[in-house]
Amino acid sequence: MRKLLREPLVHFLALGAVLFGIGILRGDAAGPTSDRIDITPGVTERLLEGFRRTWQRPPTEDEFRGLMEDYLKEEVLYREALAMGLDRNDQIIRRRMRQKLEFLTADVVESFEPTEEDLQAHLDTNADLYRQEAVISFSQVYFQERSDVANARARALSMLQDLKRNPHTDPETIGDPFMFPAVHRDMRERDLLGVFGEEFASQLLELPVGEWSGPVTSAFGLHVARLDALESGRPSELAEVHDAVYRDLVSKRTREADQRYFEGLLSQYTVTIEWPEGMEPVSLPGVVP
Repeated sequence: MRKLLREPLVHFLALGAVLFGIGILRGDAAGPTSDRIDITPGVTERLLEGFRRTWQRPPTEDEFRGLMEDYLKEEVLYREALAMGLDRNDQIIRRRMRQKLEFLTADVVESFEPTEEDLQAHLDTNADLYRQEAVISFSQVYFQERSDVANARARALSMLQDLKRNPHTDPETIGDPFMFPAVHRDMRERDLLGVFGEEFASQLLELPVGEWSGPVTSAFGLHVARLDALESGRPSELAEVHDAVYRDLVSKRTREADQRYFEGLLSQYTVTIEWPEGMEPVSLPGVVP
């Protein structure tokens, strides 16, 4: 029973019932174009509360009379506008009404509270999304290819031999000028990819640790590189990514519940489409072929 009560779809059904009940109590069932206007205590209190929040005081008798007259004017003109069909084919009104309903349903779905078991199951199913990145430390010496690729490669190979003979040479003092440092410590894999590109990263991660190797290719040119340390990526524990998993699971359940709610509403309609001549029909949910 507890699991059932946590389901967003149940919340949506409850919301539908609440909205229907509110409509009945407010007299909405008679339709907005009815010739009867009932001003309930709830309407009066809402007008008073709006005035108090704006002016930080209750209205005077004349101000209150003005509030009620303005409400009546708005209600009558709104109903007449609906009766004349002025709301039809108005994209702004359609979007506003859609937003209001989505806000109502969002408030209900946000009450969904996943358990720790729910979070762990989501993490297990989507382990790759939350994987701890590899952390890389490396050094590199840059050689600009320009139009002479063969010369750049020859210089890189020559420097590689020099570095093997003198492995403690400061890489900042050799090679061609480069926009990035020669030595990188504890660089995350995504940053490595972002700076040097996938080709460089894939080659670098295959190098033996502690040895100058290469040349390694990047989008900038050639590099003689040394992989100094590698902390391999690994699956995350829930405690490490708890907030991200929570946020993603709630978002996922919200989207699923919203889609089920929409499909339930759509099932009450019969939808047909007349396609323009020459246009290939597109399959859509709820549309009669």
